[in-house]
Amino acid sequence: MDGEEPLVGGRMTAGIVRRGGHVHRPMGSWSPAVHEFLGHLESVGFAGSPRFVGVEGGHEVLTYLSGDVAVDPQWQPGRGARLPGYARTDRALTEAAKLIRRLHHAAAGFSPTITAYRFHPCAPRPGQIVSHGDLGPWNTVYRAGIPVAFIDWDATQPVDPLDDLAAAAWSFVPLCPPGQLREADFDPLPDLPRRLRLFVDAYGLADRQAMLPALQRAKLHEVERVKYAPLAPAEAAASLEYYAGQLRWLHDVSADLGSCL
Repeated sequence: MDGEEPLVGGRMTAGIVRRGGHVHRPMGSWSPAVHEFLGHLESVGFAGSPRFVGVEGGHEVLTYLSGDVAVDPQWQPGRGARLPGYARTDRALTEAAKLIRRLHHAAAGFSPTITAYRFHPCAPRPGQIVSHGDLGPWNTVYRAGIPVAFIDWDATQPVDPLDDLAAAAWSFVPLCPPGQLREADFDPLPDLPRRLRLFVDAYGLADRQAMLPALQRAKLHEVERVKYAPLAPAEAAASLEYYAGQLRWLHDVSADLGSCL
């Protein structure tokens, strides 16, 4: 279609296009629950999410958020996601944590009436909020190197705020072995304990030691998603092996990470 621009971003949904100031995305059974949440975020003035405009031809229509998205189209489980220089800075890291804090604050008063979420179709339990569900540089819009918004909300779901922050720490710090950090274009290699401390302090986490068990829980939550993914048996096995490797690595470095928290 004339004036239609394919968009590359996120890892959850293919077939996304931009038409002028709007983004058209394929819908799923979970979309009405996502739309309700986006409507709440708009109502409380959270600027870090697209606005739901409507439905057209089986596609949801959202406002287009201009900027750069740090997506690596060649990423596969087991290798580091390549990050552009602007997404590797300390400032980008701390501003991502602040944006997540604003999201959590905006979500705190949300009581959904539609709970058919993609991965956890249930209402939030006490202490939980509804959140994005897949926070990472690949779902983040950057302007002048600063995270300003999140895209691809298909994984919206109830979650403990600490576990949501921990899942984001895996991606934004990022927490991974040296080989994957090099694949992500870190040179020299970053001081991960220092970067994790920057992240949690920028968020304003009061009990920093609670982050370590949350990092493990966050990775186990990702393991649960494998059953929902359209994967062949060998692909599912590769994903599970990848998560197992991340958990073993976390066990090996927990003392170093904890020393800075």
